[in-house]
Amino acid sequence: MGFWIYGERTEEGFHPVVLELVGVAQKIWPQPEEITVVTLGAEGARPVAEALRAYGVRVLWLHHPELSYFRDDLYAAVLAEKVRAFKPEVFLFGATSQGQALAPRLAGLLRLGLTAHCTALELKDDRLIQIRPSFGENVMAKIVSRTRPQMATVRPGVFPKAQPASVEGELIEEKLEFLPPSALKRRAVFSRPSKESPLSGARIVVAGGRGLLTKENFQKLFELAEILGGAVGATRPVCHMGWISEDHMIGVSGETVAPKLYIGFGISGALQHTVGIEGAEVVVAVNTDPEAPLMKRADIAVVGDATQILPRLIRRLREVKEGDHGT
Repeated sequence: MGFWIYGERTEEGFHPVVLELVGVAQKIWPQPEEITVVTLGAEGARPVAEALRAYGVRVLWLHHPELSYFRDDLYAAVLAEKVRAFKPEVFLFGATSQGQALAPRLAGLLRLGLTAHCTALELKDDRLIQIRPSFGENVMAKIVSRTRPQMATVRPGVFPKAQPASVEGELIEEKLEFLPPSALKRRAVFSRPSKESPLSGARIVVAGGRGLLTKENFQKLFELAEILGGAVGATRPVCHMGWISEDHMIGVSGETVAPKLYIGFGISGALQHTVGIEGAEVVVAVNTDPEAPLMKRADIAVVGDATQILPRLIRRLREVKEGDHGT
């Protein structure tokens, strides 16, 4: 079982990041039959485990009544035992709140290295090249683990999700008889409405930076997003200046997006931001500086003043849209 992925569950099923990790594993790992999603739960989690077989991966389902809800000390102890037994080469986790609690604890139990918040992965021979921004967020660091399994957490939204396969994967079910003690007990459950990011799943993202000069100019992005049926993103400085809330921030400190189309207005393209758009299919950049990093990264680079081009684009798109309706 060479390549393991932690199968994080939610009330609705698997967390979306699981399919993203399956997708990248199928792309880089030379033996697809060795890709295994490891999930823990109680007997009621069977349908969730079964559903993942459709993506062509092996599913290792460890179940016991005490595993019905997440406890990082208990889950880590169970996984540590299985890692020692099966000795996988790689073990990936989503950089979610659960993954960030579980992966370090597991790495500590096994005395392993762990690379956090990866935004890209490569494979060279049997070494997993784990790529993430440096702490200064101005260099992409390539990290290689000396320990096995090679462990990393991966930012959600970085990779495309895996698609259903023509052949279902195998389900390996193991009913655990004995569990180590846990210091954590759930006393009560309080539901809280989930706050989905305004950028989550957006097929079109229009984003602005300091090159828009004023908050009033930045607000025009919402008009453009409405016309295109997209979402509005921003750079970190813009959020810190109060032009928009931080849940619209794209980059290392914010959201990672993978839209069909990304348009950046007045954004120079510091690494802190561009890391968050690595998954974009088409990138359009508007900037007065043709040498700006985002302009070089863009599929279409428009040299010009974003404060003038943005309202003109909105006006032209409205004309086209109204013309399509015969008005």
